[in-house]
Amino acid sequence: MNLAKLIGFAIGPFAAAALGLLSVPLMAWIFTPEVIGQITMFNTFLAGTALVLTLGLDQAYVREYHEVENKTQLLRSVLSLSFVVVVVAVIAIIIFNQSLVKLLFSLSNNTLLIASGIALAVIVSILYRFLSLVLRMQERGFHYSLLQVSAKVTLVISLVLLFIFKGEGDFYIAFAFSCTALVVAAIVAVLLTRKECYLALTSSFNKKITQKAIKFGTPLVVSGFAYWGLISIDRWAIRYYSGLEQLGIYSVAYSFAAVMAIFQQVFSTIWAPIVYRWHQQGTNIKQFLMVTDWVVIILSSVFFMVVLASPLIVLFLPKTYQGVVYLLPACMLFPVFYTLSETTVVGINIARKTNYAIVITVLPLFLNLLLCVLLIPVFSAGGAAVAVAAAFGLYLILRTEISKKVWQQFNSGKLYFVALLLFVNALWPALTVSSLPWYLTLTSLVIVLSLYSERIYNLKTIIRAIKS
Repeated sequence: MNLAKLIGFAIGPFAAAALGLLSVPLMAWIFTPEVIGQITMFNTFLAGTALVLTLGLDQAYVREYHEVENKTQLLRSVLSLSFVVVVVAVIAIIIFNQSLVKLLFSLSNNTLLIASGIALAVIVSILYRFLSLVLRMQERGFHYSLLQVSAKVTLVISLVLLFIFKGEGDFYIAFAFSCTALVVAAIVAVLLTRKECYLALTSSFNKKITQKAIKFGTPLVVSGFAYWGLISIDRWAIRYYSGLEQLGIYSVAYSFAAVMAIFQQVFSTIWAPIVYRWHQQGTNIKQFLMVTDWVVIILSSVFFMVVLASPLIVLFLPKTYQGVVYLLPACMLFPVFYTLSETTVVGINIARKTNYAIVITVLPLFLNLLLCVLLIPVFSAGGAAVAVAAAFGLYLILRTEISKKVWQQFNSGKLYFVALLLFVNALWPALTVSSLPWYLTLTSLVIVLSLYSERIYNLKTIIRAIKS
């Protein structure tokens, strides 16, 4: 992937994060923590459907893309199978509308209308997921970025208009804004991939491709459901133990943590195509490890700088959300540990050992559940943030160690030490509701940079790798 394509892919996450940083304070001033908590449950539900209803076929599409000649036939095969399950899910949402709306939002009025909105959101989310992969695998970076910002732009425009005209920010307004943003993003996805969509619709169904995709993706269904539990059990637990208001504050903290999600999105987007291309070219493992080291350096540096600057967040939020500053470091560890694991998990994907994905997600899920039960009743949202951070720390370790087992051995000692250092810096403010002394955070940053000083001095190496 050349530099121009890399920049194209990077624009979207950075622009989306900038729009997100604009939308979060707007939402905080317009909506109560309870309403934001309700929208968080909606987004949590959608995240689960995206992981489960794709049947792992989205990952199969990425894995098989460079292995098949007829790529539109591959798209037709995976997309049609997934949408059969989506139709069943939509019917279930409509039938059980009252129970679902009560479970998610604690509402008993207009349940059929709300459930219809949820059903629409599920359909467009799955469509968006697959079509975004088309742009990603074709390395159409600028189009991919345009797609990513489409939903954010729609949401920000809606919020600004509501703020200017001093409209009332109740749940129905927030829900309508969220659904509208998703629909707009799906429409943009269809327009950007209209040629591929037409060819896929008119192509034949390839049984051989389908069987291969199912074999690769089936283990990912279970792991996908477990992963959804891993990233959502904290939300359910906060709601159960502390209520929707605390959930709203927690959600705002995670929204600010999106600064780390920028790197997660950029890296995950460009890394998969590079991994499989490098594997086909027989690239030495040292080049993979070089990427891991640089991801550690970049993410750790950004983490500590954000922690040092986090007290400034209170200037942009109402008093109700002042606790966000103490939750932010722990909330950032989810995208940090996930992105680090993306660099070390390559062996599992290359070896097609996706059956390990179940163990990798189930064990952290149980750890997350256990810590949520133990910590949230005592520390509220702070306990949830620590639970998720610890669970994704285990997720990183499992992905790394299993990848070493099924592929090639490599040294992961420095990686684990840095992960522990990050966790300690996040643990204190989340549980004590007080900031860690700035000089300890700065010292931690210096330690990380010292560990990877050799890589830093050889910066030209990574530049040459990107251009290759």
